Amino acid sequence: MMKTQTVITDSDTNPNVANPNVTREIQYRQGTMRRRDIISDTTTASIADIANCETRVGFLIDLGAHEYRKYKLVRFASEAQRDEYLHKTGKTAVQVESKTVDTGERKVLFGHPARHLITTTKRAHASGGSGGEEIFDGWYIDHELPDRSCAPDFVRTEPYYVTGTALVDYPDVAQIHHTGPLPTGLAVKLKVISKHAATKHGTPGRTITVEKTVEELSDSPLSPSLFQLPNGLHENPELFQGRTAPSR
Repeated sequence: MMKTQTVITDSDTNPNVANPNVTREIQYRQGTMRRRDIISDTTTASIADIANCETRVGFLIDLGAHEYRKYKLVRFASEAQRDEYLHKTGKTAVQVESKTVDTGERKVLFGHPARHLITTTKRAHASGGSGGEEIFDGWYIDHELPDRSCAPDFVRTEPYYVTGTALVDYPDVAQIHHTGPLPTGLAVKLKVISKHAATKHGTPGRTITVEKTVEELSDSPLSPSLFQLPNGLHENPELFQGRTAPSR
């Protein structure tokens, strides 16, 4: 079980949207089962997301409305599959440079030795597109990840997934050239600053800061009932369709 708090500050947020935006969630993992609860202001779960990694089927649940929607888990593309996509579409991968530095700082967090790593990711300013820079400043421990998306093993070793980047949007594909140690493990404290450069088309620059902190971490056994649909729900295939839904 892992309980986290995430604080997001956006320099280009709509005035009607809370800024910073604070969310809390609890994630559970046991065997092939996953669950994530989004916590409301009343400290109780308002939305739950249950996934089965074996069947690759998930259930998104609105606990207040007593509704759920069934969905299929996303598939992760390997490097070879991404290259095939680029070849078929005639696209060119967006080049992104990333570098991780081990500061050498160490401390014990949740009973585990933690490493302080800083990763900097940069995208060159392309013609008509935007450049930018991201800084991931985090403390990492060797611990099982929540893995709510049931990711295959290669996801934990490819820079495309380990570092990732918000500087490249679909349908474009990033090709990440990484140096230094990969920031693997569980980030129990992480601050990400994403600086998006202005574009030639007039889109202004933007800075988004995400601060994520693990508040509780436990390896105690979990009840199987956590991963079962609660009684009294009815299916709504349109649940969260066409409006803001929690990210999976």
